Amino acid sequence: MKPELPRTNQAPRQGQLLQLNWIRGIAALLVVGYHCEVTMLMPKYFGVGTFPLFKAGHSGVQLFFVLSGFVIYLAHHRDPEGNGSAIARFVAKRFRRLYPSLWIVLVPLIILSFLGFSTRVPDGSDVILSLLILPVKEEVILATEWTLRHEILFYAMFAVFLWNRRIGFGLLLAWGLVGLPLALIDGKGWLIDFIFNNNHLLFLAGSGIAWLYVRKYSVGGPFFLFAGLIVFAVTFYFGISKQIPAKAELLLFGLGAAGIIYGACSMPYLNRRIAPLEEAGAASYALYLIHYPLISLLVKVAVKIDQSIAIPHAVYFVAILVICQLAAFAFHRLIEAPLLNARSMQNLFAPARTATAASNYQGRAPAPSSD
Repeated sequence: MKPELPRTNQAPRQGQLLQLNWIRGIAALLVVGYHCEVTMLMPKYFGVGTFPLFKAGHSGVQLFFVLSGFVIYLAHHRDPEGNGSAIARFVAKRFRRLYPSLWIVLVPLIILSFLGFSTRVPDGSDVILSLLILPVKEEVILATEWTLRHEILFYAMFAVFLWNRRIGFGLLLAWGLVGLPLALIDGKGWLIDFIFNNNHLLFLAGSGIAWLYVRKYSVGGPFFLFAGLIVFAVTFYFGISKQIPAKAELLLFGLGAAGIIYGACSMPYLNRRIAPLEEAGAASYALYLIHYPLISLLVKVAVKIDQSIAIPHAVYFVAILVICQLAAFAFHRLIEAPLLNARSMQNLFAPARTATAASNYQGRAPAPSSD
């Protein structure tokens, strides 16, 4: 999600990986399709499935998490160790990337909740924890914010890695691996489950393939891409009917995503501009923020229309996806990008200048996690 969308067919800048924007755009579409499918399936709306294929669309989140680990390591692996200024710039970049756009979405939702347009009115702690993207037991204001809370925890761990590589590496490794045996234990409490969630292994997988990539271990790109696609597609197929245990499914999606990202980035001839995917990737964070409340509104409208006019449900589904994507383009162009490029924001949260062009690898910034 770069602040500005490229409009030419120029060759990518040194260090750019435009493939990442394709992956962002596809991952965002999977998530939006999933939420549209499960919302329309609810008894209070249509009560029937429309595109069952998207029942496994939640896999877009796992794709985003692996991509996040890849991008963050790639953009910051050459930041000087133990340099307070570099760490401060890293934190400022992450704040600038995530928080302002999120607040613009949250504030109206909070106001609407207090006005009664919500199944539950948030209390003061709900509001504060949402605005700060801190852990919560359950989401009250924006259902999709749970992923950003895991992103913030990853950023905190990565900041330790920037401070001290040895300590940070051990902490990151323990943080990811401790969750595997804990996943087998019931009743450990929501906070422990949050801190040691198995999704965090996906950030580590992304960082791991970025470590390989920067060391030029890029032989076999087509093989890794093909293998990743096969693992992801097979898991997706069985995920539609929930035939794989949730924990195993998560790890398999992560494995497939790692293969896809590593393989695609290891194939230079894929590093080219494809305008629709480039724009979709650039607007992926905007789409991720706005799509859930927008789907909730649009499905209600569709139900009202359906009471008067017989229209195939598939038409509603496609229309909702298109409206969400167009709204994301508008949000990105009119709000997100101008906000990121505003002089006051640039001066207040000066972007980090790493020792290399690594910050350009993102092609845009997860999804929320990109630079």
